[in-house]
Amino acid sequence: MTLQELEELCCELLQCDSETGAILSAMSDTELQAAHDDVVRQYGLELVIAADEHSNWMGELLIIGANQGQILACQAAFYAILVEMDRRGVDRPDVA
Repeated sequence: MTLQELEELCCELLQCDSETGAILSAMSDTELQAAHDDVVRQYGLELVIAADEHSNWMGELLIIGANQGQILACQAAFYAILVEMDRRGVDRPDVA
C-alpha cells in the first residue's frame, strides 16, 4: 500500500456521507494482507517520529505529545483493515 493509498483510505474513513469500504473491498485478499503489513509499518514510523522532545515518560508509559493526527489516521486504517480481513475470513499475517 502506497502512502497515497493510505491517505485515500484515511479520507474515506473520515467521510460520513459515503459508503465506507470501497478501497478495501476492491483489494484482493493478498493485497489486503500486504496493506496490513504496510499500515503496521507506517503506524510504527508515525509513533517513532512522534516520540520526540514533546513526549515524556509517566511511570512506565510514554506519553506522545506530537503527531497525533497521523497516529490516529494509521490506527483507524489499521482497524478498518482488520475488520475487512475478519469479514472475509482472511488470515491475519503473523506479527513477529
